[in-house]
Amino acid sequence: MSTPAPAQPIQTRLAEAYHELPEAMRRIADALMSDPLLGALWGIESMADRAEVSVGTVVRFAKRLGYRGFSEFRDALREACQARSGDSDLESMESPTDVFGTLAEVARRDGENLNRLIQMVDQPTLESAARMLVQAHHRVILGRGVSHVMSLVMALYLTQAGLPCIAAIPSDFSNQVANLDSHDLLVVLSFAPYSRETIDSAIFARSNNIPVLAFSDRADSPLKDHADILIPVPSEDLLFSCSITTFAALAHAFAIVLAAQDHAGTLKRLKAADKVAQPLFMNHWLPMQPGAFNLGRSRKR
Repeated sequence: MSTPAPAQPIQTRLAEAYHELPEAMRRIADALMSDPLLGALWGIESMADRAEVSVGTVVRFAKRLGYRGFSEFRDALREACQARSGDSDLESMESPTDVFGTLAEVARRDGENLNRLIQMVDQPTLESAARMLVQAHHRVILGRGVSHVMSLVMALYLTQAGLPCIAAIPSDFSNQVANLDSHDLLVVLSFAPYSRETIDSAIFARSNNIPVLAFSDRADSPLKDHADILIPVPSEDLLFSCSITTFAALAHAFAIVLAAQDHAGTLKRLKAADKVAQPLFMNHWLPMQPGAFNLGRSRKR
């Protein structure tokens, strides 16, 4: 008796099954994981070609996910595509101006992205990325648009952890990357639509033996062939744009683990930074002497 297709969305099924898949099937999942809707346009031969597997492997992959065959599997992809492009989530929300309800939906989606991230990454890859960050003499993090915001977040976290970073200025990518050498590290971030300049920077770095650590929204992004390690970070938000929540959590995790490797040094640096910054805090530089806020009244008298 045939088993009915699973009730879970196909994206969830892909994420849950990923780490248990054989290598050949994992290549199919890599093509679909970050945006499974693309598969709705592929025939079985096209999907096999893209993943560099046999047609039979694609059929077995569909059944592994609980579908009766490729046709039912692709129907599920098409349903997901229609759900996304036909009636957008914003249109289906009863009250998009309800901030509380929208906040709950944003939190739910960010939670799903975090769960997908945990399913997609593996410990050896993250440990290798952490070693790259620690061993580098200098670290430059670059990205455009929302990726630049992410670069600032990561630079902040890692600098607090004792690994000073430069968040590259988009208008000066070429100069900042050109100053790196094989003992340094270029960290590149690019999410769809991908920045040509970011990809060119990664290409330049690899051609000059500069290690490259990449973060993108999909395992087969344009950065794939130009990075020593690429970590896919699910990030689609309610507006089908790019949420920084998942990446911020990942950057925070890196910083905590790396800071723990030098606990005493991290505490010392944080105390020193706090001491230097004290004069900049509100309750230090404001004139707090008695009567300081009564100057106007005193003049009137």
